[in-house]
Amino acid sequence: MKKAIILLCVAAGLMSCAKVVENLQNEGVPMSFNVTVLETKATKTEWVNGDKIYVFFKDLATKYLILEYNGSSWTNSSGGGTLLDSDFIGLGTKTLTAVHFPVAVDVAYADGRFSFTSGGKPVFNYYLFEAGKDYTVDGTTVNATLSMGKPAGVVLIHVAGIQGSVGDYTFGCSKMKPVACASVGTDGAITENVLQAGARLSGVADSDGGIFAGRLVFPDESKDYKFTVASDDNIYTLTRSGRTLTAGKMYNFPALSETGVGNWSVLNVVDLYVDMGAAGKWAKCNVGAASETDYGDYFAWGETIGYNEGKTEFSWSTYAWGTDSALTKYCSLSSKGEEGFTDALTTLLPEDDAAFAALGGKFRMPTEAEWTALRDNTKYDWTWTYNYDEGTEIRGITVTSKSDDSKSIFLPAAGNRAGTTLIAAGNIGYYWSSSLNADYPPYVEVLIFNSLAPNINDSYRRYGHSVRPVYSE
Repeated sequence: MKKAIILLCVAAGLMSCAKVVENLQNEGVPMSFNVTVLETKATKTEWVNGDKIYVFFKDLATKYLILEYNGSSWTNSSGGGTLLDSDFIGLGTKTLTAVHFPVAVDVAYADGRFSFTSGGKPVFNYYLFEAGKDYTVDGTTVNATLSMGKPAGVVLIHVAGIQGSVGDYTFGCSKMKPVACASVGTDGAITENVLQAGARLSGVADSDGGIFAGRLVFPDESKDYKFTVASDDNIYTLTRSGRTLTAGKMYNFPALSETGVGNWSVLNVVDLYVDMGAAGKWAKCNVGAASETDYGDYFAWGETIGYNEGKTEFSWSTYAWGTDSALTKYCSLSSKGEEGFTDALTTLLPEDDAAFAALGGKFRMPTEAEWTALRDNTKYDWTWTYNYDEGTEIRGITVTSKSDDSKSIFLPAAGNRAGTTLIAAGNIGYYWSSSLNADYPPYVEVLIFNSLAPNINDSYRRYGHSVRPVYSE
């Protein structure tokens, strides 16, 4: 009897062990990866210690491969869980998508997509990728060779000798669009986040400067280019006429400098604004203006390319963010309950701010409250005045600080643009705020003035109005 009990226990133990073995077999065996990466990046620079490549296998959700360069070779690890041989059983087309970022990123998976952020924000600089690349599985080993390339239309601009952190500088060019690799789907498709032309780019440090990248608006076409690099203290400008830029290349720019033939010109930020005391710090000129009396450029609200840069028509059909009945951005819920207004944005983001695009640093478009503060905290009532620029009568208003009579700004009455027509130039001034109308998103709050009085009112976003930046510390 005792022997029978012992045999039963042994049998039960063997069955239990068999189940453990069976479960382990069902869970799978960790894979090994034999992945070759070409020696140089698509940026024509060497891979450096700590560089990472993220590899996503078609139809394999949640899990992915991380390749990391240790200075001489590539090591690998799994993300989203350990990659097992059972993960690859039953996969159809064996292709992968690989992505490299120039900065450390966080990877998150949701709804069939892997998304990427750095510091909670997209990486609007270059990324390298290879999509639809074949791989093979030999037992528990994955074999592949990667040749990483830049996205179509993207160029890299290398600026030598940037002092301090590259993160303290932004790069702007009206003929380049910032690009981010937003996500990779389980089908292997890459989704980009592309900003407007002219929106400012962040930079990435290298051994002797910084790299800025964006997609060309006019690849392989001769154009006049104006490049700006801005910090909190200075704005550097490099103008190149009749240049042809080719996608896929990296262009080396000289070190930031105040002098030198063909080099950067520089403006000190403190020379660009007037401290109006309680009313804040206001730029001396409109965006796009060559002087305080110059009208400057005209912008639709939330667009970074104005009339002087090629926007010829100001209508809903040409507006960047949809129409009055179907807005695609800055569509705060309306108390009227109109359909199509779906996001909660009520204030202009830097990426869509014409003032920030032009000057960078701490310049931006003023809020409705800041226009009100300027109106209410200056020494004199705003009076219609006449300014003279080389004998030409320029009408507008002069606003003087309460605390210092020597501090004033002049706001020319530049009129506005509707459709293809300039209206009321010399008679009325329209100046955008960054504040959406709280009740009706197609409208934005604006400062309007003529010979009678200034007023805060609203205006359709599609119109072309003036932009006067504020400097905000």
